[in-house]
Amino acid sequence: MTHLSSEQISQWLLGECDADAQRHVESCRKCHDDIVQLRDGLHVFKQSVHRWAEHSQVWNVPARKPSSSVSWTLAAATAVAMSLALYLGVRQQAQVEAVKAQDSLLMDQVHARITRTVPQSMERLSELMTERKEAQQ
Repeated sequence: MTHLSSEQISQWLLGECDADAQRHVESCRKCHDDIVQLRDGLHVFKQSVHRWAEHSQVWNVPARKPSSSVSWTLAAATAVAMSLALYLGVRQQAQVEAVKAQDSLLMDQVHARITRTVPQSMERLSELMTERKEAQQ
């Protein structure tokens, strides 16, 4: 199995993962670390929201009646936090891919240089020798 997608990680955090994902996370350090990092980030976000709420109560902000909009607000805030975390993960993955592409290009250049039949400084001499042989024939 390849690494978990952002959707599978979200399902994991919601407790909706399948057995394959469970086994993968248990054996894959990267996916496990990704889940822990996102979970910890969401936990910090939750604590910040609670601290902010406690701080605003100190200022005597009138409390609202509990309503379903509170749960939607929390859901929206969680979605924003998860989206940000996933965006940062995708961005980091893109940077890793760019570095890999640069490394591959460098390896191709090294390969081209070491597989030459004649050193670059002697290429012109080799061409002249080839032209001379062709002219003699």
